[in-house]
Amino acid sequence: MKLVRTLIGMARPVWWRVGVSVLVGVVRIAASLSFVASSKLLIDIATRNSDVPLRTGIAIFVGILAVQLLSTLFANWWDSYTHVKSQNIMRRALFEKVMKSRWDGRERFLSGDAVNRLEEDIRVVSELVVERVPSIVLTLVQLVAASVYLMLMAPGLLWVILILTFSMVFGSKMFFRKLRELMGKIRARESEIQQLMQESLQNRVLMLTLTTVERVVDKMGWLQADVEDNTRRRLNYNAVARGLMFFGFQAGHAATLIWGVVGIFNGTVTYGMMTAFMQLVGQVQRPVAELGRQIPAIIQAITSVDRVMELMELEQEPALEPVVLTDAPAIEVSGVTYTYPGVPEPVLSNFSCKFPAGQLSVIAGPTGIGKSTLIRLVLGLLKPSAGSVTVGGFPASAAMRGNFQYIPQGNSLLSGTIRSNLLLACPDATEAQMRQALDTAMAQFVFSLPSGLDTPCGEDGSGLSEGQCQRIAIARALLHPGGILLLDESTSALDSDTEAKLLDRITGTYKGRKTILFVSHRERVLSHADNIVKIS
Repeated sequence: MKLVRTLIGMARPVWWRVGVSVLVGVVRIAASLSFVASSKLLIDIATRNSDVPLRTGIAIFVGILAVQLLSTLFANWWDSYTHVKSQNIMRRALFEKVMKSRWDGRERFLSGDAVNRLEEDIRVVSELVVERVPSIVLTLVQLVAASVYLMLMAPGLLWVILILTFSMVFGSKMFFRKLRELMGKIRARESEIQQLMQESLQNRVLMLTLTTVERVVDKMGWLQADVEDNTRRRLNYNAVARGLMFFGFQAGHAATLIWGVVGIFNGTVTYGMMTAFMQLVGQVQRPVAELGRQIPAIIQAITSVDRVMELMELEQEPALEPVVLTDAPAIEVSGVTYTYPGVPEPVLSNFSCKFPAGQLSVIAGPTGIGKSTLIRLVLGLLKPSAGSVTVGGFPASAAMRGNFQYIPQGNSLLSGTIRSNLLLACPDATEAQMRQALDTAMAQFVFSLPSGLDTPCGEDGSGLSEGQCQRIAIARALLHPGGILLLDESTSALDSDTEAKLLDRITGTYKGRKTILFVSHRERVLSHADNIVKIS
């Protein structure tokens, strides 16, 4: 079964930890049954039904209590640590898989939905692996062990308890499929709520300006109402299922009490046996109750596994050995056709062009004509439907991407500091190298800020102007090693004077040393071009 194989694969790194949890649990079960036996022994000693010395009986009883205490303390510590370790391992592996998935021009999952799966669904799957599965194994061990013990003492009573308990459990099973369906709807709505909150907070100024805050809040209320409605229905089904099981357990306790009373009255049961019966009925019924309690949680976990599997099934970029070019390479696009998935017409059709080595080439054309698509093909993010793209004679792919100094459209700064953003491109960059890159990018203003390089950048660079963010992004790209400088509308937020100085510095510093590709329709950029590629 695909779901089971996926779960086993995700759990493989922590299997040994789960094994320790099970082993400790077996010790606790043995101690629990030993406690029943020692309790019976003490009472039989007190009622003169056993010849064992009282001091010996007390010593055995205290020793078993100590084992129970120590094993419980260790189990709680170990299980909690294993849960955190498991979440971290699973979350990191899945995050890496999502980050390395092939990009086809659009993300299959909205960011809020993907984050919800990485956070909440991984938490639930981790609980399944390190808590639910070991708990079920130990529950079955306890059920078998307690049943064997009770069978040795009163086989008839055991069958009465098992029949009552399991009949109620199977009676509640009819609700489990509906519980899984409702859980799936709840998880889907929770993802929508997270996406709505994330996008609204990221674009709060836009929402305030368009006076759409009330509509957004109303939409959130509608989504929450749907979650509440499905939760109420799930709780109703769950309550009926639990009610059936509770009735079975109460009936089992009543049957045990009557059985023991009749046995004492007839002289076939001692007070110690009666005590053991009352303890063992709990140790037989509790595992069944635990199995019943785990079923809704397992249903929820299966829903989460399904959602995690969708991320795991994302197509991955091939793992290629990086190719590092020492010179400024030429780039050639030959007869390329590319069509985005779900779009009937190609955005580029039999398109060819050349970007000569060491020259500044400008890609120009109206909005929506395919300029950014061409850049993504050159970067190896997209694979052409027909034709080829080569970088320095090598096919454009992930292997060539390390040769690019890339500045994307828009604000691409991450939350942190200016320094952390710069070091993202070159972790070993020195203060002098960062200063030089900022100077070339016309971003000397950084050093006039109160905290300089350690000035905080909010999400999407908030706290800085759009033009300042663009210049820091250019400086970040310049720190990255590579023979190709690729700027995608990277001066759109700059005033004409700053743009002119920036272009002069870039061409003066890198022309002839790097192959420069500039996506722009601005006249000042075009005036610096050695080569203009027009897409129409």
